[in-house]
Amino acid sequence: MANIVYNAPPTLARFMSSAAFGRLVAGPVGSGKTTACIVELFRRAAEQAPAPDGLRYTRFAIVRQTLKQLKDTVLKDILDWLKAAATYKVSDNTVYVSIGDIRSEWLLIPLDDPEDQRRLLSMQLTGAWMSECIEMDYAIVAPLSGRCGRYPKEGATWSGIIADTNMPTEGTDWHTHMSDPPPDWQVFIQPGGLDPDAENLPWLNQSPDTKKLAETDPLRIARGREYYLRNARNPNPDWVRRYVHAQYGNDPSGTAVFRESFNRAFHVVEDLMPVAHKPLIIGQDFGRDPCSVICQLDHQGRLLVLQEVIAEDIGLELHVEKALRPAVIHERYLGHAIAMVGDPAGISKSSIYEETTFDVLKRLGFNAFPAPTNDIDPRLRAVEAFLLAQRNGGPAMLIDRDRCPTIVRALAGGYRYAKTRNGTRKPLPDKNEYSHIIDALQYACLAAHGGMSGYFARMMAHRPRSTRGKMPTGAWT
Repeated sequence: MANIVYNAPPTLARFMSSAAFGRLVAGPVGSGKTTACIVELFRRAAEQAPAPDGLRYTRFAIVRQTLKQLKDTVLKDILDWLKAAATYKVSDNTVYVSIGDIRSEWLLIPLDDPEDQRRLLSMQLTGAWMSECIEMDYAIVAPLSGRCGRYPKEGATWSGIIADTNMPTEGTDWHTHMSDPPPDWQVFIQPGGLDPDAENLPWLNQSPDTKKLAETDPLRIARGREYYLRNARNPNPDWVRRYVHAQYGNDPSGTAVFRESFNRAFHVVEDLMPVAHKPLIIGQDFGRDPCSVICQLDHQGRLLVLQEVIAEDIGLELHVEKALRPAVIHERYLGHAIAMVGDPAGISKSSIYEETTFDVLKRLGFNAFPAPTNDIDPRLRAVEAFLLAQRNGGPAMLIDRDRCPTIVRALAGGYRYAKTRNGTRKPLPDKNEYSHIIDALQYACLAAHGGMSGYFARMMAHRPRSTRGKMPTGAWT
């Protein structure tokens, strides 16, 4: 067995331990992504179950846009890490890894050659590594996935795709993939190079003398930090955002409203649970797409964005009965008082009906109140106040990844200011597929940030605690 000693930084350790079929790690330049992928392929080769002859056979495609890029970066690092265990055969652009009982083929496949593309999509592979994946056409992901898990014939112990990259530009297919991963993918984003918890600093920009110091020595860390400080002086601010700070690049077709305040790795969590005995605040948009967002203020003053309830081309009453009510009577929200806040324009009666929008909600059993304002500026500031604030060193807004996918995509760039033909930014965010759910979030943030939660509590002290109707006698068994 090759004597490889590798201590993965925290984000790369989570990337390597994930069981997802597809795994993507993104981060600043120099953060150790390539090394992690090399070690990961070698580990998977070593874990492959032996064939009847006692050897462990695997085959991996390593994909990048050009062969020169593969040779200049990936191949060099593979040979540096695996040394005598790896032999590169120029004639077929393949690295043969042979040590102990491991027999692994690592095929270097450039995508700029149509013949190589055709060859890739007919291969029998154990897995694949997409190096600098944002340089590739996103359409390659689906057919490449279908080639994995087909070698060896006895069955692959592990199969899948790993990918590494710097940050993509907002609005691209890779941005969508990363901000809202498909069900069988998991995305890991490393801290920026100038963040306090930046990774791989002990191995960047080191001199022979600093390499002798402990990895945690302040002098060694400071020397690594100089690497990013130097790169941050690049005159292109968008390049610095992507390659130093590990943030999405600006979309030239528009500007994400919350691009300076939302950080997916910081604000988005898995399986966010409501806090017992704390009321729920439902932000409610009106109109023909009356989306809802279920939130809660916890004891630390954090806004928990628990669940979105999307509506498309449906009236408010039907949305409440068919979608929102079933969501809030779920057992995860049992015992919680509920208050709803929405556009204050809903206090006006229509020219046809005597009921206001808030009358309808109250008739349906919800404690509903108008937000303090529907002006866009205070609404945006209310959201940003939570995104930019911290509570005990953590985020003041937490968003459930799986229950709020549209909100995550919206905050990550889908909710945006468009540009005019002459390139200037329009004053108001676009009305698009993300605006309705974000309007609902804005009303919830206005209520929570403006202290309306206390008002809700006083009002609801004299109202029913549930939106459930009386259970019919026949329902009891």
